[in-house]
Amino acid sequence: MTTLRRAAAVALTTATLAATLLAPTSTASAEQVPLPVGPTSYSADGRYAVGERTMTLPSGVKVEVWYPARKKDVVGQPEGSYDVVDWIPSIYNIPDGASVPYPSGGVRGVPVAKGRFPLVVFSHGYAGFRTQSSALTAAIASWGFVVAAPEHPSRNLTRVLPSNAPPATTTDVEDLQQAISMVGKANGAKRSWLFGHVNMKQIGALGHSAGGRAVESLASVDKRVDTFIGMAPGHDAELAPVQKPSLVLAATDDEIITLDRIEAAYDTFAAPKRIVLFGGGHLLFSDLCDIGESDGGLLAVAELLGFPVPQSLIRLATDGCIAPALEPSVALPAVQHTVIAQLRRVFGLDPTDAAFDGLVEAYPGVVSDSRSAQ
Repeated sequence: MTTLRRAAAVALTTATLAATLLAPTSTASAEQVPLPVGPTSYSADGRYAVGERTMTLPSGVKVEVWYPARKKDVVGQPEGSYDVVDWIPSIYNIPDGASVPYPSGGVRGVPVAKGRFPLVVFSHGYAGFRTQSSALTAAIASWGFVVAAPEHPSRNLTRVLPSNAPPATTTDVEDLQQAISMVGKANGAKRSWLFGHVNMKQIGALGHSAGGRAVESLASVDKRVDTFIGMAPGHDAELAPVQKPSLVLAATDDEIITLDRIEAAYDTFAAPKRIVLFGGGHLLFSDLCDIGESDGGLLAVAELLGFPVPQSLIRLATDGCIAPALEPSVALPAVQHTVIAQLRRVFGLDPTDAAFDGLVEAYPGVVSDSRSAQ
């Protein structure tokens, strides 16, 4: 899964860790790392290669799944990709052969590595799509997690791109619950490619923007979910504080869901909780700033393809993508480390909070604050 977009992640390596003792064993097969764990331990890819498949819920909703694979099974095989054109509504007359591809992070169809891995469900943002944060979701899988990202047809790009699209009742929590149930069913089916590979007793939920609100809501109603992580998250003010560990990642220059709104929501969360502040804008936690970058970005691509972007979506499509905003590729090592550290801590793979110590010093110009309440 080595790509140019992950060059920054590879540059930050755990090679400086001197000790060779392994972390305590667990019923999960997520990767064990040398102690002592520090603030860059999970900033590069883990030891697994990454496989990728698309599953389908009974409702017809697609679910993208990234999972640990053996490196020998991906040698010589191309990394998968997705095409943004697939989400452009059919009402637009897109030129034949038009394509806006982007790496999706995994090698399609390879076997799952030996072991049982915790499950992470991912919820995309408003006007997003299930593969919108593939650099991050694939990196999580490389550390020994199965990541399942359902499409949210009630608020994905296809639904909201037409300016006259009627409002839809959000079904994102149901999409996430059904994705968990589908993975659980596949895990128990002897003829399934996932049979016996998922630890259904360890489940985390990760979401961006509207997806952050969705995973908070999911954690409030689904006992299967152990922790939720919101990246530039929305928040339901009517929701009672969820009594589960949480992590909030916020972008200090976000003009879509501003820092003061996120801080106010975080103040209502129940402990244990943690918040980490990053430079950059709203799309820092996605691939969206990099898609079509060689052609001038998403808005320029839309113009080239000949379809209008509603005024209401222009800010959303560019927040955090225009210089001098911090580039998402620069922040990715810190983002992935922090997310993986939260998952490992909650699942008992790391015995202490040491992975969160020194984040500001380890990522100068990227992380400006990190604090928690126990």
